[in-house]
Amino acid sequence: MSAMDVKSDMEISYKDEQDYVFAIVNATVFAVGQNNGFIIAKQHPKVSPTGMDKAVINFFIIPLKNKVSQTPEKNVYGPLTLVEFEQRRKKLNIENIDFTIVFNDLE
Repeated sequence: MSAMDVKSDMEISYKDEQDYVFAIVNATVFAVGQNNGFIIAKQHPKVSPTGMDKAVINFFIIPLKNKVSQTPEKNVYGPLTLVEFEQRRKKLNIENIDFTIVFNDLE
């Protein structure tokens, strides 16, 4: 996770061997969790250069081993609603990941 200028820029990115950076989950990411197989994330969509829509929570699942796509920015399930997220977690057998990093001020 990284943010360029302000915390509301927090996103999840991937850096390849040629140092190209691809956004996997755009701003504003406010919670993440991970195990050896997956990264999970919560995000409020960005609505202006410094603002976010806190009324909306999107969920994402990024597979680390069994990839959805070989293209980094497409290797993600989401944005998902909470119901879709829980259904996908069951389907992928992801039961042991919690959101361990939470930015309370962005929540």
